[in-house]
Amino acid sequence: MAERTIIGVDFSGAGEDADVGKTWVTIGCLETEDGQELNKGTLILLSCDQVSRNELTARLMSSPNDAVAALDFPFSVPIAFADHLAPPGSEMPCLWQSVAQPMEFVDFREKAKGFADLLRVGDLHCSNAKPSLKMEGNPVMVNMTFRGMQMLHRLRNAGCRVPPLDNDECKGATLLEVMPGSVLKAFELPSSGFKGKNQSDMENRRKILRELPKNSNVNVINIRDFSEEAMFSDDALDSMVAAVAAAAWAMDDGENAFKRPSELSSVADAFAKYTGKRKISTGIDHLTEEEAARREGWIYVPKN
Repeated sequence: MAERTIIGVDFSGAGEDADVGKTWVTIGCLETEDGQELNKGTLILLSCDQVSRNELTARLMSSPNDAVAALDFPFSVPIAFADHLAPPGSEMPCLWQSVAQPMEFVDFREKAKGFADLLRVGDLHCSNAKPSLKMEGNPVMVNMTFRGMQMLHRLRNAGCRVPPLDNDECKGATLLEVMPGSVLKAFELPSSGFKGKNQSDMENRRKILRELPKNSNVNVINIRDFSEEAMFSDDALDSMVAAVAAAAWAMDDGENAFKRPSELSSVADAFAKYTGKRKISTGIDHLTEEEAARREGWIYVPKN
């Protein structure tokens, strides 16, 4: 029997790092039999709590090396803005360092003006993705992006692995950028209409709790034990969905179960598939999806 620590995070960029804000963390244990076939495993949820960003960082740093954590915030920014933060061509670790303390949020936000409507290349694969520098409406993404990048700087220095970056020198937990709404959509479950408190919202939450284990092929044997948290807070439920995504990745180390950035498809080819008002950085048509993802991040979505 093999066991792996699984962590799902619904992240908040509000408040100070030491404040217990709206960040929810679900922790579980994935059990698989040695040699077990793909997409078979048992996930036991252990806790679902609100934590501060400092506490979250400490938990991720102290997690076992084979742990998988799925985190719900943009790991980086569009290339057009990235080139204002660090030398052109810099990959995510250099960008994380550029926004590490002592940079203040007000300075980051001021620099980001003019880029707030840009999507990253990987966002094109998620119909409900929001620009990582979005400054108005709900959710306000720029806060989460800034605070998340600062946290990732600390975690990368502690040895955490972050796909699709090269991780040969890193021996810590694997950190994935996920979006619970896209995970739910891939599992053919309500990806919207569960964030409020009316009857239909609550019924959709019950449906997610009821059908998530079957639709995801992750046998979450005790998910109903945490129904009180999920019904109380849609953020808590998002952290559970993220944990299930992390477990799905852990069952085959993301080799076959998730959409990954292509080493062959160009940004121009990817963008040609999409229409409407979705905007990405200009002048990057020559890059492959993977090259762009190393700079901008990539939302990992299960294949459906």
